[in-house]
Amino acid sequence: NVALRQQLDLYVCLRPVRYYEGTPSPVKQPELTDMVIFRENAEDIYAGIEWKAGSAEADKVIKFLREEMGVSKIRFPEQCGIGVKPCSEEGTKRLVRAAIEYAITNDRDSLTLVHKGNIMKFTEGAFKDWGYQLAREEFGGELIDGGPWVKIKNPNTGKEVVVKDVIADAFLQQILLRPAEYDVIACM
Repeated sequence: NVALRQQLDLYVCLRPVRYYEGTPSPVKQPELTDMVIFRENAEDIYAGIEWKAGSAEADKVIKFLREEMGVSKIRFPEQCGIGVKPCSEEGTKRLVRAAIEYAITNDRDSLTLVHKGNIMKFTEGAFKDWGYQLAREEFGGELIDGGPWVKIKNPNTGKEVVVKDVIADAFLQQILLRPAEYDVIACM
């Protein structure tokens, strides 16, 4: 599955999410749930770059991180699996571009960039920043109230598509309480 995705460069995992009447749901108003998720499928943890705890490779990476990079935040380095989370500008922009194009083509109201940029500033935070940059530069996005949110004009309908962001933990809570606020989602 992973090898096939990588070989064919299937970078978008597209997941429509909607409610079917009569289905039990923890969502406050499940009938308002109608979103489409664009998840990065080739980068981030899906690149599959990792080493098993206790392996010579994991120990080598841990040693490098501690001795060469000054990393002191590995709590239990003796038996620790290690993974690398690549996040590129090119990969981010093609995912966000696909999500914006979907929102425009399907007359959706918003695109939300879901991230953990408050913790991982150079991967998840960069994902958010590059997403906004793409919306402004390629789709003529204009800042809303000084930003960072932007609005894009849908050339087919003249309606606005709002590009916004939310931290992943808050998003998970908010979709249970206010699902109608989320339409198209892009995430790592």
